[in-house]
Amino acid sequence: MSTTVGRREKPDKSPFAVAPKEDLLYSLAQDGSRRWIDPVVTNGRFYKLRLGLAVALIALFLGLPLVQIAGKPGIFLDLARRQFTFFGATFHPTDNLILLSFGATIIISVFAVTALFGRAWCGFGCPQPIYMEFVYRPLERLFEGSRRGALAKAGAGERVVRLSAKWLAFTAISAFLAATFTAYFVGWAELVPGVFIAPADNKGPLVVVLALTVAMLIDFGYFRDQMCTVACPYGRLQTVLYDPDTVIVGYDSRRGEPRGRRVSGANDVALGDCVDCSRCITTCPTGMDIRRGLQMECIGCAQCIEACDEVMVKLNKAPGLIRFTSQRELDTGRRQFWRPRLAIYSVVFMVALGGLLGLAYGRKPAGFEVLRSGREPFRMLPNGDVANILRLRVTNNLHESQGFTVTLAEPHDAHLVVSESPLVVPGDGVGTVELVVTAEDDLFEHNGGQSTARFVVTTSNGVTFTKTFILLGPAS
Repeated sequence: MSTTVGRREKPDKSPFAVAPKEDLLYSLAQDGSRRWIDPVVTNGRFYKLRLGLAVALIALFLGLPLVQIAGKPGIFLDLARRQFTFFGATFHPTDNLILLSFGATIIISVFAVTALFGRAWCGFGCPQPIYMEFVYRPLERLFEGSRRGALAKAGAGERVVRLSAKWLAFTAISAFLAATFTAYFVGWAELVPGVFIAPADNKGPLVVVLALTVAMLIDFGYFRDQMCTVACPYGRLQTVLYDPDTVIVGYDSRRGEPRGRRVSGANDVALGDCVDCSRCITTCPTGMDIRRGLQMECIGCAQCIEACDEVMVKLNKAPGLIRFTSQRELDTGRRQFWRPRLAIYSVVFMVALGGLLGLAYGRKPAGFEVLRSGREPFRMLPNGDVANILRLRVTNNLHESQGFTVTLAEPHDAHLVVSESPLVVPGDGVGTVELVVTAEDDLFEHNGGQSTARFVVTTSNGVTFTKTFILLGPAS
């Protein structure tokens, strides 16, 4: 027997207290077949804002590999040379603390923005909805009309022509976007001649472009809204990042229920403001019903808000039946902005951002690494001296070339031989010089087989750096 008999269960007040009518994805019909979603665009203020942001973000994505800053693309992730260029500043693996601070700042920003504004990123900034709703769907409507329109009524020959034209356009757009993405790692100057002039000698970039083209065709041509509702993990993060005061797209059930269509001459005083027109569903790019509460399928695009507001205006009712709100406001009518988790996010974000700016501002014009060369920790010479064979790797953080001269400050009785002096390293490049440090064995025997060496590296601009390294030798 159930232990809950005779006991009234406490209602779940969480933002995800949803009781679905059936255990199905919105993209699936009740028989399990795919339900193709063809949203009706509601051209309101939020849609215009999303369109403006989409144009700006697409232009930014296409332009960054083309624009030249300090002789390099705006963003250039040169994996082959292990160089990462962001807006004129080139970073190397030796700048790992800067890259770590940058990553931490981005992660904390995602947490803070999600806790505050919900899935605003998904609806207004994510590439998946942007390219789906403002590139691929408009192309599809251009060639097919709606799924309930021109294509459904066309004959077999016309359907073949329309579908072929659509997929050719999809392929061209996907190939161009794939090439642009690859240019972030290769550069247009190498990608174009490599792929179109000598593809046999540049199989790597060509394979990447082809693979990305196929992936985009599958994504935007078939997977579509399921990328947001099934594959993307960000929606599932809502359960841990949201709180009752997070800004969400919400339906005011106290005002809207009980819903129902108005009948001429009938007494509809008992009905709420929702007329059950389903405009909020037909305009949703994921096909969800916002009236069932907050769900993972909601990407915060505000299309349902604008569709509902249009209906409310026509019925001479106040807009905002569906609006940007919070669960607390829907339940109590009270909105609360500041809460402890935002304070924590703010502090952590400022620490991460401060660390990033401090490391970037204090970045030296060059970086150095001393590495042991060869398999031997040290080598005994015929005259009894001990030789440590080392390598000095120099990273030039300036855009112009620099010369580097290496001298040995300590130990005073040791001798340094440099394979190349000065070592000239091109701008944003990496150079290596061989070092051989020889010293008498007494230096090591009286110090447990170790001795500290201090190298002084002087640039051609007169800047001096010091680098220490442990020399090894025989112990007594």
